[in-house]
Amino acid sequence: MKVTLFTLRLRMETAGGVAGTEVVTAEGSTLKLRLAPDGTVHLPGTTVAGSLRAHCGPELADLFGAESKASPIQVLGTVYHEAGEPVPHARTAIDRKRGAARTNTYHVVEQLRAGTEFEIMLRWNNPEPARREAFLRELKSWHPRLGRGVSHGSGKCKLIGWGAADYDLDTPDGLLDWIRHTGLDSYPKPTLPADDEPSSEVFNIEMAIVDGLHCGVDDAEKPEKEPRRVYRLYKDGPHAIPGSTLKGVLRSRAEYVCRVVGTDACTEQDCGRCRPCRIFGFRGARGAVVVSTAVIEDAEFQDRPHVAIDRFTGGYKYGALYTDEVVVAGRFRLRVDRIGKLEERDVALLQAVVTDLHDGLIGIGENTMGGYGTVRVLDPDWRRPVLTDLADLLRKEAA
Repeated sequence: MKVTLFTLRLRMETAGGVAGTEVVTAEGSTLKLRLAPDGTVHLPGTTVAGSLRAHCGPELADLFGAESKASPIQVLGTVYHEAGEPVPHARTAIDRKRGAARTNTYHVVEQLRAGTEFEIMLRWNNPEPARREAFLRELKSWHPRLGRGVSHGSGKCKLIGWGAADYDLDTPDGLLDWIRHTGLDSYPKPTLPADDEPSSEVFNIEMAIVDGLHCGVDDAEKPEKEPRRVYRLYKDGPHAIPGSTLKGVLRSRAEYVCRVVGTDACTEQDCGRCRPCRIFGFRGARGAVVVSTAVIEDAEFQDRPHVAIDRFTGGYKYGALYTDEVVVAGRFRLRVDRIGKLEERDVALLQAVVTDLHDGLIGIGENTMGGYGTVRVLDPDWRRPVLTDLADLLRKEAA
């Protein structure tokens, strides 16, 4: 018998991870990371096998199991290399009718930091030489997106190294090598280089913040003494606009544009048939694009106090004073990548939303109705789409 062992080294380029059991709290729900029995963070073999199966395509899909047939390639385990403490990321959904947070959708997701690495161990008994080479060609170009929140930039991984070791157990030397090595010593070092990831960008546009922008952190209450801080990737990390926020803005405005020109756009994000559902995903199905978290560069900050007004006395409402830390100047890149099938009119629809952002018709983050969140396109190569052409394309679909 011949045995081939593989070692793969994955590095997370964005925060993410595979979630475990949901924990319900008084404020909402918390999704903790999946843990191994020893308490360390765990990347399940089923997640790895599913991603590799999808990446290898139909010709090699049977390597990871088929009907009434066991998987020739076994995912024997993963080894976690920490890059810092996991970080929480709070999220909620927006009610399309009221424009405010939807009830009972607030939740916190625990995520691994960018830079976290995993080593993955595979075993293949009696591989056919031709299929082994075909698998290696696909393996070297594997740069997966794993776990929850892929469509807003979470879980992007890069294969940074791999190795393969062959053992021929039918020969004395091969058998001796096999029994001499035990545990992880029998696996090759992941030192061989992987292929570069091909570009999947739909657009990557530099934008400027021209008014106070606030994307908050996990603030269940509005404190009177401490300002509500702007979101950071992690404690003391760079300030950023979450990918979930940007995706929500793009989707909401895309729905509006579709309704204006007379084509379908559902309000519950679960029909699976309208164009926004096909682009951004719907309940139980991943969309065709990834909207990445945007790091803010050259940021300038102000603390701006706010208070609610008592409608009876006309004065301030007691206990309603709070202060926001806002970004009043800075730059970021709005990046959208393709992970599914996109049509020409889909890209045109996304560009129309960028135009509305540039024109100040919509904003990003909190309190956009109070003037916050105005941005402008800085990219000199950006060109306004012809909106009448987009309207004609979408109307043809609706006809």
